[in-house]
Amino acid sequence: MLQSVWAMLSVCKFVRLVMLAMVVLPAASLGLAFSAPPALAASAFTTTDLNLRAGPGTNHYVKLVMPPSASVELLSGLGRSGFYKVAYAGETGYASAQFLSIGGSADSGSSVDAGWDNAGSARTTSALNLRYGPGITYDIASIMPFGASVTLTGASDSGFLGVIYNGNNGWASADYITEESPTQSNDGNGGGTLYTTSDLNLRSGPSLNNRVLLVMPWAAAVTLGGSSSNGFTEVTYNGTSGWASLSYLSQDKPTTTVTDGGNQSTGNDVVSIIYAAAAMYGQNGDAMLAVASCESVLDPNATNSSSGAAGLFQFLPSTWVTTPYGGYNIYDPVANAQAAAWMWSVGRRGEWVC
Repeated sequence: MLQSVWAMLSVCKFVRLVMLAMVVLPAASLGLAFSAPPALAASAFTTTDLNLRAGPGTNHYVKLVMPPSASVELLSGLGRSGFYKVAYAGETGYASAQFLSIGGSADSGSSVDAGWDNAGSARTTSALNLRYGPGITYDIASIMPFGASVTLTGASDSGFLGVIYNGNNGWASADYITEESPTQSNDGNGGGTLYTTSDLNLRSGPSLNNRVLLVMPWAAAVTLGGSSSNGFTEVTYNGTSGWASLSYLSQDKPTTTVTDGGNQSTGNDVVSIIYAAAAMYGQNGDAMLAVASCESVLDPNATNSSSGAAGLFQFLPSTWVTTPYGGYNIYDPVANAQAAAWMWSVGRRGEWVC
């Protein structure tokens, strides 16, 4: 009797195995089993300073800030939140897809020869990056000051011009180069008129060590004196003579249009203001421009009705008062840009979402 029971159990087990094979094996042979997810691009690179966050959203804290052209490893596909899970410098986290170039190479270590021909002279109209190639993903070789004299090589690519500066060739954005010598490269005769591109100190002498006589407001007209020294030039403003930094003087008067919010700079002025602020605090002008474009679309009067963030870099009022510019109008593009540059210079870049 016991043997009969074991025999019946053995038959039942065999039948179950055969039925399971009939279900599983054909599925495998016909390719009906679940397929593996598509392979991910192994790498990406950042197109600007980019926050590495603890989670896939701007509500998660910033673990660190990845520099422009940083190579990152993709650890996941693009989530609904618009973030990738990535690894960078031994740290894992989440980064916005908006500022990642997927599967490419930043070429930040490479260079493109800009040539050595002499196609004429020009000057910079802003503090300007000299890059190793024709694009913002290339490394910066040096920063040319406002009004710097350069030689054009005749090369042109993607909005960049080949230039020679201080014996080195490279590439610079054509938007900030003019073939006409700016008035501020004064020949010692004086008498010309320049305009401030920022709130600007009028000093008793040609250096930062000289005392401040007064502060000239943005877009103020000044009259050139007869001397220049150490990056400063003699000027007269409202009857007071002194010295002012050439980096924040322009031959072109900033143009404004009046809106309900007050004075608003045009797009070109705003770009110049951002680059001047970046140069003032030794920051990356390209990166600051990218953040301002993301935050406010370069509208100095932009206001977020939900959070109360305002101005060019979308400062929260509570953050604004922690900067040296807290006493200024938050919608003043110069003050807003300089406050942002100051925050970046003291390690507070991570407080921006973009």
